[in-house]
Formats: sequence, C-alpha cells, structure tokens
Amino acid sequence: MNVKKIKTKDKIIKAAWKLFVKQGYEKTTISEIIEVSQTSRGTFYHHFRGKEDLLFSLAYFFDNDYTIWEKTIDPYMNSLDILLSFDAYVLKNLENSPYRPFLSSLYGLQVMTSGTRHILDPSREYYKIIAGLMKEGIEKNEIKSSLSYMELTEAFAIIERGLTYDWCLNKGRYSLLQYGQRMMKIFLNSIKA
Repeated sequence: MNVKKIKTKDKIIKAAWKLFVKQGYEKTTISEIIEVSQTSRGTFYHHFRGKEDLLFSLAYFFDNDYTIWEKTIDPYMNSLDILLSFDAYVLKNLENSPYRPFLSSLYGLQVMTSGTRHILDPSREYYKIIAGLMKEGIEKNEIKSSLSYMELTEAFAIIERGLTYDWCLNKGRYSLLQYGQRMMKIFLNSIKA
C-alpha cells in the first residue's frame, strides 16, 4: 500500500473515531465520516466495507500502545514476569480507555460479522509480543509445557479476550485489571518450569 493510500485511510479512521467518541458509534453515519475526513464515498468504500470495519480498527490503536510498553521492559525480568506485566498493561489500558464504551460493540459485532476478525489477526503487535515472550520462555527453560509457543500464545489471548468479554457483559462492575491478573497468574503458574 502506498503512502498516499495509508494517509487517506488514517484520515478516515481518525475522523471516524473523533465522531464515535463525540456522538457515539450508533449515531455516527458514514456520510458524516466522509465529510469530516474530507474524502469521497468511493474512497471510503475502497478502504472499508462499512462502519463496522472502523470499529474493528480499535485493536490496532491498542497495538500502538503495546509498542510503547515494550520499551519499558526490564531486560533482567524472566519471560513469565514480563507476560504478567504485559497482561496488566493490556487490561489496565482496556479498563481506563477513552474507547471503553465501544468495547461491547466491538466484541458483539466481531462475533456477528463474516468479515475479517481484526481482534484475532496474528500479525498484530499484540500477538507478536506474546509469541516472542512464550518462545523466549521455552528457550530459556522458564516455561515448561507440552504445548507449542504458538498454542500458549493463543491460550494467553483467549484468557484475556474471555475476561474482557465477561467484563463487558457485566458492564464493568468489577476491576478487569485485578480480576484478570488473578486469573492470568493461575495460567502462568501452570506453565512455569
């Protein structure tokens, strides 16, 4: 994808999220997104199949934060402690996100649509971080499991998605961070060498 196409796509995403935050996802129309992004209807549909695709782009917003988190890692920590730290960072970001009101819609629509499930995209930074830490943990004999590092990566992600989904169902009545950390410790202790 060339730079001009990326910039246009980013303009549309930024306009959409500005509108989603200001007036809500349901009340935002594609026409408004096109107007605020100063693009055309054809350009919009070249990049997105509909408004839902813009909602699904939220996963990539969080991924940008994860690359920032990576720079804060203590290189002397073991992989399991780093994974627990990453879990805390992810769950805290979700719990405190200005996009929190959209998480229920994101999860619900991802289940109902037939298109790409961005939240499951293995090329996301989120998955790369987890996979790298799982692989490193196995290589350093910090993790012991009959599962491959990719299967462990998927298990980690399933736990976080499940916790987040339950938290959304319960309308955030408990701390995602506190409860999530307790559950993730159980999983990580089960694979500790």
